[in-house]
Amino acid sequence: MELRQLRYFVAVAEELHFSKAAQRLYVSQPALSQQIALLENEIGVELFIRASRQHLRKVELSEAGQHFFQAAQKILQLSQQAIEQAREIGLHQQVLHVGVYKTALRERIVELLQVLNRDFPNVEVKLVEFPTPQSVQEAVLAEKIDLGLTLLPLHYAELNAKVINKGSLRIILSQQHPRALEASLSLASLRDERWVEITRSLHPVYDEIEQMCQLAGFSRMGKIVQEVSSLELLISLVEVGRGIAFISSAYDLSKEPNIVVKELVHTDDSPFVSVAIDSALVYLGKNGSPLVRAVVGGIGEGMLV
Repeated sequence: MELRQLRYFVAVAEELHFSKAAQRLYVSQPALSQQIALLENEIGVELFIRASRQHLRKVELSEAGQHFFQAAQKILQLSQQAIEQAREIGLHQQVLHVGVYKTALRERIVELLQVLNRDFPNVEVKLVEFPTPQSVQEAVLAEKIDLGLTLLPLHYAELNAKVINKGSLRIILSQQHPRALEASLSLASLRDERWVEITRSLHPVYDEIEQMCQLAGFSRMGKIVQEVSSLELLISLVEVGRGIAFISSAYDLSKEPNIVVKELVHTDDSPFVSVAIDSALVYLGKNGSPLVRAVVGGIGEGMLV
């Protein structure tokens, strides 16, 4: 008997509806029904009255099921308490070294710290800054840090990653730009624009963007009027009309009054998604500490938005 089967049984017993229980558990209804059947076979008794379900379309606990339901709830409660107690003891006053890269948005780092402070209050978090997303990965690989905030792709097979935010390319322009009122912009139509860009040595997808532009029939070589080392300066230069720029859709620029953000599309108006900019937590695949596994397991995709 597995704890998973007990969780499945308790969900059905509480909902008295297989479909609702399956939705709650994020599993398919056939898989849920199969696990309940395996549990009944192992115990040797009927936990739900089969006749009621087949003829009346009603889920009803048998007498044995009612008693088992109470016991299963206690078992699950005790198992959760044991996990929480072990986690609290194991994580008490531990230190977690977290790497971030220079051009990471300040809000993204703050959000990560808020989640760690909330869910792991006894863990002391120490931030370590690195110049690029790849250098964060190198530091994790060398075990200089425990966990890193990076951008995909991973450059080393020994590393694992958990995506926390997905992004694609957008175009930002000054409100005074002649094309500021257009709904979207095709890449090919930007061949004559001037550009502001993050310095190549710090840029996670500089080469991918250049290849993308070449496929659209132009190169930005000679048209990048300014390279900078921070997103804040890049946004400021676009704001005063120095040029336009690529930026990740993950960044919220709604509070920038003189900046407009445009969707990047193909000439047929389909979304341009060939270059992805996905944020992820990266950690060493082998010999991962319980603390790192707990942190990674506790942070879900989209939690940092």
